[in-house]
Amino acid sequence: MTEIVTTAQMRALEAAAMESGRVSGSALMQRAGAAVIAAVLEAWPDMAEGPHCALVMCGPGNNGGDGYVIAGDLSRLGWTVGLCATRAPAPGDAARAAAAWEEGGGQTQPMDTLGTTLATLCDRAGPAPVLVVDALLGIGQTRNADAILAPFRNAVATLSGPHGALRHVAVDVPTGYDSDTGEALTAQPFPADLVVTFHARKPVHVVLDRQAIRSVVVPIGL
Repeated sequence: MTEIVTTAQMRALEAAAMESGRVSGSALMQRAGAAVIAAVLEAWPDMAEGPHCALVMCGPGNNGGDGYVIAGDLSRLGWTVGLCATRAPAPGDAARAAAAWEEGGGQTQPMDTLGTTLATLCDRAGPAPVLVVDALLGIGQTRNADAILAPFRNAVATLSGPHGALRHVAVDVPTGYDSDTGEALTAQPFPADLVVTFHARKPVHVVLDRQAIRSVVVPIGL
């Protein structure tokens, strides 16, 4: 039987691994970011054939930290990356990932510029698909997600002109779902085509299975 862990269990596993000295929080974040990119390229091999464009949406927690890592890794692969963040992370691993992104030449834009950022990426990509990465909240979501998703919804609604399809990947859990119950926290959660989760499935992934939303589990050394 496939292992399923709750938010509390997953956080306990991560804490135990870090407290033992086997791995640091930053190392887990680096592994998570690399694993997401590997899963994307496996799911969509055409995106490995040349530089593409990606929009990365980052929240203030460790899920957002994974997003900063993903943005940096994609940029080093030659991709054009736009990154929009809800707010700066608190001091810690996510803040270090955000600093590394900016020290490497990346720019962090506020969420209210997401429409312009996405339109620019679509124009640059032309008929090629643009990857949209949801690294906003991850596990532990319990509140209504309408406000945090509004800039993304508005940006997609205002896209015009010819452009390729958007491909949506969520880091750990699509924004708008309670990870422990699978309950939708908004009428329109992030429309993930692919969900990449770490170490083990969470209860929400069983619900996503019923909606034909693909989830893959990747190891990060826990």
